[in-house]
Amino acid sequence: MAHLIRRRALDLALQPPFLQTRAFSHGLPRGAFSNREQAQQPRVPSERSVRIAAKEMSQMTSDFGLLPDTIVAPSSANRPSLLASPNALAKLQWTRLKRKAADLLIMTIYRWSHRKHGLKIHFRKTAPTAVALHQQMYTAFAAGNVEVLKKITCEGLFDSFSSRIHTRPRGERWKWEVIKYTSKPRVMSNRAATLPVDDAGLRQAVVRICSKQRLSRYRSDGSLVPGTGEERDVMEYVVIQRILWEGKENDWMVWGTTEETTLEAIEEAKRKALE
Repeated sequence: MAHLIRRRALDLALQPPFLQTRAFSHGLPRGAFSNREQAQQPRVPSERSVRIAAKEMSQMTSDFGLLPDTIVAPSSANRPSLLASPNALAKLQWTRLKRKAADLLIMTIYRWSHRKHGLKIHFRKTAPTAVALHQQMYTAFAAGNVEVLKKITCEGLFDSFSSRIHTRPRGERWKWEVIKYTSKPRVMSNRAATLPVDDAGLRQAVVRICSKQRLSRYRSDGSLVPGTGEERDVMEYVVIQRILWEGKENDWMVWGTTEETTLEAIEEAKRKALE
């Protein structure tokens, strides 16, 4: 019942004029790892006790899904060709620019709405933060460190990691490492949304991370499991988020990964919005 209340409250928070609602999905990290591995809540008076506020925060889910209408621009290899499909490319770019302008406006309003708390956005820190969390997350997963994962990953992602850690062959040791980053990390989306509680909100960013990775698995006798330990070039769109509660922002966490946005996906979303 509590889960339904939290979900309903979130749906209400993401209604226009800021965002359009759609079904959320959980994202799972991809990279050196297997692809197996994304009723009205009343506004609470500001004078409520610290104990009540803490209880509400503990009940609030950290997994809000990917914010509706998030657009991740395709890489040059995947976007429509200027020569073969100029109209499709123009439509995709126009939609992306409109979304980016809207996101910037919403972020400005979000910051202004919480100005009394001295909220800072720190755009330049977004990409480095995502890279650091990306390293911590995969390193902790390889080491089987569920305590660290619980601190830096959202509920759905943590549940997936925890389940996979507990089903590993007994005695196996895993090691994940970044050989090098093959390009500079890039922020593809940087968004904000309000929550239906005083001084509460959500920020979410998508950061493209390109790297050469290696995952090695060792048996109990120290031998390398065949098929592991190979270097792989990986491009990931890592989704990170942080929650604002009682006017204070929590630490950034990893929600999961997402994919590039296609023109077909945009058209499908528009069609569903008209139904």
